[in-house]
Amino acid sequence: MIRSRQSGFTLVELLVVIAIIGVMVGLLLPAVQAAREAARRMSCSNNMKQLGLGLHNYHAAYNQFPAGVRGGSPSEGWGFPFWYGLLPFIEQQSLYEKLRTTGTNVSAPCQCPGWVGNGGAGAAWVGSAGDLNAAVVNNVVVTSFVCPSNPMEPNKNENGANMTFPSYIGIQGGVDEDAIGAAGASPPAPGAAGDTDRFQNKRQRSNAACCGGTNINGIQSSGGVLVGNEFLGFKHITDGTSNLIVLGEVGDWMKDPNQNLVDLRGTHGWLMGTADPQKITTWVDFAVGDARQFHLNSIRYPIGTRLTTLPGTGTNFGPNNPLVSAHTGGVQVTLADGSVRFLTNSTDLPLLKRLATRDSGTTKELP
Repeated sequence: MIRSRQSGFTLVELLVVIAIIGVMVGLLLPAVQAAREAARRMSCSNNMKQLGLGLHNYHAAYNQFPAGVRGGSPSEGWGFPFWYGLLPFIEQQSLYEKLRTTGTNVSAPCQCPGWVGNGGAGAAWVGSAGDLNAAVVNNVVVTSFVCPSNPMEPNKNENGANMTFPSYIGIQGGVDEDAIGAAGASPPAPGAAGDTDRFQNKRQRSNAACCGGTNINGIQSSGGVLVGNEFLGFKHITDGTSNLIVLGEVGDWMKDPNQNLVDLRGTHGWLMGTADPQKITTWVDFAVGDARQFHLNSIRYPIGTRLTTLPGTGTNFGPNNPLVSAHTGGVQVTLADGSVRFLTNSTDLPLLKRLATRDSGTTKELP
């Protein structure tokens, strides 16, 4: 009697096949992840290009860029940052028209349109512009402000309003470490006696002593084009528009000394500007009152620096929070000509500061 033999895999053959499949998955997974990150980085680049185009269109309409932040009289209080002025130029006209600069309560301590949900500060504030603006921005994600690679939630709570915290930040200039000292002192030129940082900037001041932490040791500059209470334009960019950074990334976690993750995007969302009406036109060793300027960065540390205890870093609000991103090896920046470039973590710090300055008068070669 002839017995038929059933064909099939032996246990050994099956294990070999499974092992081969596992190896192939292991080889393909990094490639898939890299492809996804490349797509996210491209989307981020497109966001930054659209924001750069918005700045150009704003300039075409008003012959100037928006002020980096604006602060008013005591009755006006906390004003808006440049994000507000950009809204009509990044397809957010409807949101722009809903926001208020004056509320229904004209007797409020201040209208503070940028301080969202300030009605939580007490009954006297209810009905102010900032209080009413909370309902306008609540649960609205402004996608142009968010890098897809950012691992942090795009929206978080500010006084009851779930609002967007941007992955991007305006660049207001670079910090000259040699100018920290006597008011009115002129810092040495790069390479001159006393120069320690190969950079010179005469328009900066210390941060206001508010809210504790290392942010109170910060330095605010006005060497860039998005600066406090000034409307600057192309005519002020004497170094050339392709040599000036106007926007950078802050779309990733920082770390405290214990390696705990920290979100330095701030404690106030995208509408918070400043309460300070002053301009920074020379070196002064202190700011008068609470002169925090939200959503603006004065370059002080190398790209990719993540320690939260450095002077000028903080959540409320560090003017020197470093540029960081979830992209491997660096950050993307928008230049004043509207183009987007990738700068690595190894970018020379003095060069980075010069790239943040509109009129350094020096040669700049992008890496």
